Amino acid sequence: MAGGKETPRQKMIGMMYMVLTALLALNVSSAVLEKFAIIDETLVALVKDTGEANDGLVKAIEASTVKSAEVDEVKEKAKKVRELTKATLVYMDGVKKQMSTGKDGQPLKDVVQDTHHADELMLNDKNGPSLAVAYEKALNKHVAELNAIMKSKKPFEDITKTAGQYASFKDAKEELKKQEYPIFAFHGTPTMGAIAYVSQMQTEILEYERAALTELLATTKGKVYEVDQLVPMVRAKSNSLVAGATYEGDLFVAGAASGVDPVMFKGGQPVKVEEVEVSKGIKIKMGKIKFVAGATGYDQDGIAKMSYPVTINIPGRDPIVQSIEYNVIKPNVKFESAASSTLYKECGNVKNVSIPGLPDMSAINLTCSPEDGKIIPLGSGAYSLLPARANMKVRITMGGAEIGVENFSAIPVPEPQFILKYQNQDLNFEKGVPPNARVNVEIRLPENFSSQNKKDAGYRITKMRISTRTGVKEMPSGNINLADLGARSNDVLGIVSITVVRSTYDPKDDDNLPVNFKFTPIAIPVK
Repeated sequence: MAGGKETPRQKMIGMMYMVLTALLALNVSSAVLEKFAIIDETLVALVKDTGEANDGLVKAIEASTVKSAEVDEVKEKAKKVRELTKATLVYMDGVKKQMSTGKDGQPLKDVVQDTHHADELMLNDKNGPSLAVAYEKALNKHVAELNAIMKSKKPFEDITKTAGQYASFKDAKEELKKQEYPIFAFHGTPTMGAIAYVSQMQTEILEYERAALTELLATTKGKVYEVDQLVPMVRAKSNSLVAGATYEGDLFVAGAASGVDPVMFKGGQPVKVEEVEVSKGIKIKMGKIKFVAGATGYDQDGIAKMSYPVTINIPGRDPIVQSIEYNVIKPNVKFESAASSTLYKECGNVKNVSIPGLPDMSAINLTCSPEDGKIIPLGSGAYSLLPARANMKVRITMGGAEIGVENFSAIPVPEPQFILKYQNQDLNFEKGVPPNARVNVEIRLPENFSSQNKKDAGYRITKMRISTRTGVKEMPSGNINLADLGARSNDVLGIVSITVVRSTYDPKDDDNLPVNFKFTPIAIPVK
């Protein structure tokens, strides 16, 4: 607290008054007076900085997590100390404003060079006690009220000291030592020097406040949180290992104050904070961080070193800021076909995409240009690739970032092979068929295509042109009734063209996609 040994500020006051006293016997130069303006500017900045620092002490006291009647009382004291100090500083600012204002109520034209206005203003007692006397009483009252609030064992001393109370004036004349405070403080003082002196006294007021708040802070432990939750934790280099690999981690004790509600951020974005039971009866507030890892600058080993900033705000403390580092391994995309490695043009070729070490494939996406075809996601890492031309370039992204490109080749769908059936048997072209026979034209496809591309393998005949003795006739399907065609023995009917369409994986094609193929006419002998 105050009293006893002089502070550096008090020594500064003494030295300043030694200069002022010396100036009484000298012709004060403009250069010396200008220095008072510089000193005042420095002191005003100090007043501002100290006031802000004291505001921080009050906030720290108010943010104390200690729950007790004593701490509640201390918080109220801190509030009163701050209010008292602010009121006194406002009063002192008013005194300085009067010093820089002329008798006409207008600002002094040259306050820096003025040598008598403050003296006359402060010591004028023609109409009662002077302003200097009122100023002294106001500062003494401030100290008295501060001591009443604090009730400390060692109270603060008055700051309105005379020359005899400063060590700097121990060798001064007795006449100076015996001067009353108003005379000692303002008699013969240039106006700018008086203003700087009041600014200096404001720093003294703030120094008293700082000492008081520091004492209160020690009681509340304003920035020291009572850690009542302890739990062992391990910071592992990796939580997923291949059998046989070495597990490494750092074991430490994590502590938390249950009465504190931290606010957490990742890269400036709020993080959801949840109370997690880490062991029986022990709960700790944790921020939940989840994002899709991505990178571009991989090294020769396929590893990219990444980081993200986190911030934790706790009442009464500066933000806790940390950069969290992690490694991103370049994904090794694998395409595994549910069918075969062959892609057919304009067919749904199902491919399963996997990345070793990545169980969740929800962030993976496959795209291609419209000219190359289209891709239909099927879920759980499965996609249907529908190439529109011989080469299809597939772009793989994770969370919007490209992680690979895969090039596929596509071949046309199989050409239909036509099989003629008579009485459920393959037609014997040497024996032929009777004039009243019913012949069915069936389509046969490669087994692997039919089994692996079932949705695209629904080939069917929609039109068939048959040459007869009376001309070419059209049939709407592959079913031929020779009697309807007027067939006779020794005729030869000729299938000159067949139109085939097929079902499609893509519903937009309406299961009616034409099949291109080279057709060789088929002759049906009638016996």
